[in-house]
Formats: sequence, C-alpha cells, structure tokens
Amino acid sequence: MKNKILVFDIGGSFIKFSLYSQGEFMTKGKVATPLDSLENLLIALKQIHSQFIDECEGIAVSMPGIVDSVTGHMVHGGSLRYINDINMIEVFKKAFHLPVAIENDGKCAALGEVWRGSLQGIADGVVLVVGTGMGGGIISQGKLLKGHHLSAGEFSFIRTNNEHADNVDYLLGMQGSSSVLAKTVAKAKGLPADSITGEKVFKLIEEGDHTVQMIFREYCRNIATQIINLQTILDPEKFVIGGGISANPLLVVTIKEELEKLYLHSILNFVRADIEQSKLGNEANLLGAIYNYMQSHHLEV
Repeated sequence: MKNKILVFDIGGSFIKFSLYSQGEFMTKGKVATPLDSLENLLIALKQIHSQFIDECEGIAVSMPGIVDSVTGHMVHGGSLRYINDINMIEVFKKAFHLPVAIENDGKCAALGEVWRGSLQGIADGVVLVVGTGMGGGIISQGKLLKGHHLSAGEFSFIRTNNEHADNVDYLLGMQGSSSVLAKTVAKAKGLPADSITGEKVFKLIEEGDHTVQMIFREYCRNIATQIINLQTILDPEKFVIGGGISANPLLVVTIKEELEKLYLHSILNFVRADIEQSKLGNEANLLGAIYNYMQSHHLEV
C-alpha cells in the first residue's frame, strides 16, 4: 500500500490522528474534540489535515455512533450530539476533496484486532472497549457483525437489572464505564468527583486500599457476568479487552479471577470464556479505520 492515509479517531474527549504510510504510523497527535457543533468539528479536522495536505491521499475515520459504512449515512453520532441523520462521507468528501471511509469506533477496534491484533486468525471473537461507556465489536465467521440496524456491539445498552428500566445506572455502559469507576472511588473516599483518574484507582489498589479494592472487584465482576452472557449468546473463541483502562494488566487479571469465581458456583456454564488484554492499546481504532479504508477502496492489505 503506497497511499498515505490520514486517519482520525474521533472520540468524546479527543481526536487522535496519524498519517499512515507503508504499513506504519508516520506521525501521531491528538486535539480536544469540539462538542458544540459539526462546524467546529470540521474546523478542527481541517486544521489537522493542513499539516499533511501535500502528502495525504485519503481520509480514514473512526467515530462514535451508528453509521452505515457503505453509504456514509449516520443515524446519530453517539457522544457527538450534533450529528443526526446525516451522510458523513459526503460531509468529509466536501471538506477534504479526498477519498473517505468511515466506521463506528467500536467496530474499528474489532477490525484492528482482526488485522494486527489478538483476533488474527480467529473466526469468531468479541472486542470489549472499556472507556466512558462499553463499546466494542463482534467478529462472526471472520467478518464484522453489524446487525440489521447497524448497532451490533453497542454493549453499553445491555440492561443489568429488570427492575430499573428507567435508570441508566443499570446499563452496562455505566456499570462498565472507567469514568464511573473513578467517580465511585472518589465518592467512597470523600474526594471531588474529578480528582480520581484510572491511574489513581490502580495506585490505590496497589497501595492496599481495601475499600478501593472491593469497588474494583465489584466493577470487574459486573463485566465478567456480561462476558458469560455474551459467551452464551455468541459463543466466540476469544474476548479481547481494550480501552484506556485496559493498559493496566490488573483489569484483565481481575476479570479472569471474577470469572473463575462465577464459574465455580455454577454447574451450568459448559463453555468457559477465553479473554485476553488487547495488544494494540490506543492504536486499535486507528488500525481498524485504516483496515476499513483499504477494504472500502479495494486496496491491498
């Protein structure tokens, strides 16, 4: 692949970007994501593009929301509330006058794992992206499973309690959210909500803080419970855990421990889930967006 592709991973907090060429990321960076308007989002993206305008031959995009990657139509933009019922491929083509490919961020993470990560050679797998919500993607028979409404893999909306359907606190997107974990720890410690980060949570655990250890175990147990459910429904060969908080191996180690406890007390789980930490880290979405671009434009992988 000789093309130099500018890839955007547009998240709810930051736009991560890189120029990709000859199988490598040449340059990387990030800027804050404008959350007020599509106009300001495009201004931010154009400012990034201006750095590579003489080199860039195409645009690959990973972003939140429900998107038809073939037509470019987006039902909504998830955390980007100003994106609704709009064709984002047409918007990006008009802005950059270049070939464009776009896919949902969780699905990009799954594609990245298939191409360069832990799902290489795996026909059936699930990627869980632990972040401000619980995103991800499903690989079925070697292909990305999108679903009839293009929402397969939107794990955030899994209900964890049937008595509180009107309370978002009982959705997996909240119970599995790394930011909610940090806020729960802050509340338990009597600290301001924004004073605890994921790194601080792990530091407190390593220092032997019993309260934080118990909160973290309950957090991992909630994720483990849903992994058992997903194993029952999808029967994947492997789960891959990604997202910022997964960079610390303690997350996957503890989820595995909680899985074993759940299996120990159940005689009905005949197939045990196999999970591992993502090897790609923050590059999963970027790589998946590139892979989607190459597939969309029939380029050699």
